[in-house]
Parts: sequence; structure tokens; C-alpha cells
Amino acid sequence: MKRIFFFEFRQESNTFNPVVAQPEHFNSGMPFEGEEMTKLRLNTRHSVQGAVTAIRQAGGEVIPSMYFRAPSGGRVADKVMEMLKEGIKRHLDAAGEIDGVYAALHGATCTESEDDACGAIIEYVRGLVGDKPIAVSHDLHAKVTEKMLRNAQIICGYHTYPHLDFYETGYRAGKLLMEKLAGSKAKMATVAIPMLIPPAGYTTQNEPFKSLIDMGDEMVASGKIQDYSVFAVQPWLDIAGIDSRIITIGEDMEAAKVCAGKLAQRLFEIRDEVQPPMMTVDEIIDIAEKNTSGKPVLLAESADSPNGGAVGDSPVVALRVLERGSELKTGLFVTDPAAVEHAFVVGVGNTGTFTFGAAFTPGVPGPVTAEGRVRSLHDGWWTQEGAAGRGTAFCFGRSAVVSFGNVDVLLITQGGASGDPQVLRHFGIEPTLYDLIVVKANTSFRAPYTPISDLVYVADTAGACASNLHQLKWEKLPKGVYPFDLPENYQIAEPAVW
Repeated sequence: MKRIFFFEFRQESNTFNPVVAQPEHFNSGMPFEGEEMTKLRLNTRHSVQGAVTAIRQAGGEVIPSMYFRAPSGGRVADKVMEMLKEGIKRHLDAAGEIDGVYAALHGATCTESEDDACGAIIEYVRGLVGDKPIAVSHDLHAKVTEKMLRNAQIICGYHTYPHLDFYETGYRAGKLLMEKLAGSKAKMATVAIPMLIPPAGYTTQNEPFKSLIDMGDEMVASGKIQDYSVFAVQPWLDIAGIDSRIITIGEDMEAAKVCAGKLAQRLFEIRDEVQPPMMTVDEIIDIAEKNTSGKPVLLAESADSPNGGAVGDSPVVALRVLERGSELKTGLFVTDPAAVEHAFVVGVGNTGTFTFGAAFTPGVPGPVTAEGRVRSLHDGWWTQEGAAGRGTAFCFGRSAVVSFGNVDVLLITQGGASGDPQVLRHFGIEPTLYDLIVVKANTSFRAPYTPISDLVYVADTAGACASNLHQLKWEKLPKGVYPFDLPENYQIAEPAVW
């Protein structure tokens, strides 16, 4: 029986978010290890459960260790990485002889001192386990580095955006790991593409990205390769060496290289097509005021998406609705811990003067100062309704719903999983009963919000997740990257084998 050691370290970093993720931001304050945490993760249809299923189906034994999972945000505190390393080593020492390692990682994590935190942890584990094979599952928006490629034999990424295949991706990684232990000679072929594309501009469910995924699926179905991944890197990382990447896995290395090259070329070709059409906040408000469909207008404020690592502190839509005197019944959330605490002081049913928003992110309009009535107070716990991650528990910390006339604002202590309708619905802001709903997400919201409304408009606003990448203040961005200064005659490089 092959014994597989596994751990989880998931946080999508955004270096334009000034708030450092501390240990208390991970696991919603729950333990980082232990049987209860193991049961929770294996009862959630996520990558860990998928990998464990594949390992057990192949007759393997799983040895769980550490679980570090936090919402997207700023850089991670160095002490979090120290805690993770200490826990992994302690569990490995206690495990005895193992045959392989599975790691559930995001792939775009930066700590205070390390731009490639996921590569660093894989390298650290490689130093502990010697030549044992390591399999990794990543987000579609991972920043796959040469350090990762040097130290992991298998790297698999999501095939969907909105992300609907957490479980399936973990299963692929676990299955390939067990095949490697059974004698498979498969290797990875990979090619990097120096391009950044905003996630608000594409979905794998529609063209042009859909045909790229269909192409990869056909390559696997035909037997040319065993697996493929398209990594359209999370673009809000002001670091050196950032790029998108294709990985194919197969035993026929020439076929794997050909497939990697074709996928890379197609990803590069659609670079202009996946730029999202955007409108001003006032233009979207105008549309909502004329809407007679009975469905809410969904204003996607992707620039302030906690899913992409922003703080979620922009009050710009509430600001404009109130300044215009618009009668639109509007719902949104804003991250502002001080305003939350003020709501608890004011108390349910009482009215007070509130100042909220623009508390963290430079350049965000606001704050808003207005009279508001406290409707409800909460501990911040809620459960995701799906389509992906259904049943996953999240915590915003202490939270409050405050009404400013026809504008209902959920004030929260910290953001996360912002594309799910339960973000508002759980706290009494029912999206179907509003004229205008602000969704602070890029594309993840499209799957769960589809039954609610198809009236979706992307707002061009300021924030750490701005789709207009030119408005961000870059300091470390390398030369020769799309959409900035990529040479017109750029040619895709030849795939390399790892």
C-alpha cells in the first residue's frame, strides 16, 4: 500500500492590497490540523477530497497534516509560512516512511519576504522527502514558476472559470501521482507566455476561452497527452518573472511538446479578445433606472473583488446612488471594521451617523458619510450556496447591515468568497428583491447569479483588482509583458520538458 502525505496551503495574493494576511485570517480562525479539520475538508467537494478519493481508489493510504486556507488578500505574513513548515516537518517525522506527497496549493501566493511562496514550500518539502514524487493542484490563476517545475513531478490546474472543478482537479493530480508510483514515465512539457489578462474579461463557458479548453480536452480524449493545464496568471502581482503558462503531461514527450505549443499559441492569440468591456458607475446606474425587466441589474465591481485579493472597501456605488438622489433599491457590501464596531454601538433599530468605505485602498472614492439605521448585527458566519464550493463555511468577522434610505450596506470586518449570492442573501439582502446589486467579483459570480439575472455590467472603477491594468502603479513588472510593452514580433517559445 502506497502511503501519500498531503497538506493544503491556499491563499491568492494581490500585492496591490496593503493588508497583510495574518494567521487568524486562515481557516476562519479554526485549527490548522487535527482530525476535526481533516473530516471537514474531506466532507467538502474540493481538491483535497478529489485527490484523496483518487489515492484511495488506487489502493493508497492518505496521511493528512496541515490545512492553511484563507480568502484572497494581500501578502501573507512570514510567520504563517513558518507555522506551515513547522507543522509539515512535525507530521512527516511522525508519519514514518512515505511514498509520495500531494499538495493542494493556490499557486499565486506571496509572503512578506517571498514572491513565490508556493514554489518555496514545494522546494522545502522536496528537501524533506528526497526523491519521492510530489503532485500539486493549482488554481487556474496560479503563477507557475521554475522553482515549482524543478520540485514537483505533477502540476494540475482547474479547467473552469468560474471555478467549478475543484474536486476534479484534485482527483487528476491524485490519479497521476498514483500512476507515477505504479511506473508511469510521464513528464511535463511547459511553455510560458508573457501576458497578463484581467479575469473579468473571460469565462471558460464562453468563447474565446471555451475553445481553448475544448482543444485541451480533445488532446486528452485522443490519447495524445494524459493531462493539460492552462494557467492564465492572476495579474495583480507586482513581481518579477510573472507570466501565463501552459503545462501538458504525457509519456510521449514529442506529442506533449506539440500539444503545449498549440495551447500556448491559442492562449496568446485571444489576448485582445478577453479584455472586458467596461462602463462607468453612472452609466450602469442609468441602465438600472430604466430597467423594467423585473430582474436586478448586476454591477460587477471587479476592481474591488476580495476573490481577486482586493480589500472590498470601495463604497463608490453607494456614494453615487446617494449623491444622485436615485431611488434605486441598492444592495452591496463594504469592508470597514471601524464602521462595523460603530453599528454595534448604535444598536439594532437605532439610527446614527456613519462614515464608511475607502478605509484601506489608495485611490478608492469615498468615504461615505450619511445617516443610517442599523437593521441587523451578525457574527459573520455564512455558508456558500454554489455552484462550486457548495456547503463551504466562511466568516466575515463581526458584520452589520445598515440602511441608508434605499441603499442597504452590509458592513463587514474582512472579505472573502465575494461572488456567491449568500454574501448578501444570508444577511437579509435578498438579490431578487433589489433594483441594483453590486457584485464585487470578476467572473466567479456568473455561475451562481445566472438564475437571478443576466443583466451584468462590468464597472470601470479603481481598486487592487482593476481590470484596466494600466491604472495600477507597477514597480517590479518585467519588460516585454502584454498588455504593456510586448514586442509586436513576439513569437511563442519552444516548450521545455521537466
